Amino acid sequence: MFCGDPLSPGYASCAEQEGLFAIASLIPAMLALILMIAAFATPAIRRDAALRARTLGYALIAWAAAGFTYVMGALPSV
Repeated sequence: MFCGDPLSPGYASCAEQEGLFAIASLIPAMLALILMIAAFATPAIRRDAALRARTLGYALIAWAAAGFTYVMGALPSV
């Protein structure tokens, strides 16, 4: 979403709202980090190759969601 001209009324509140998207990207990023740690540290997941691949796949999806959320929130307000 584009907030328009920086001098227009309401730009500051629009930029703050888009900043929340950047902060919200931390949620899927933390989920991805936890899934990656679990895939390499948990003995039950390390033993089962299919479960490990699935866990890493979910981590990749979470990283993609975090990146998309960050781009949607951070770039337009710059």
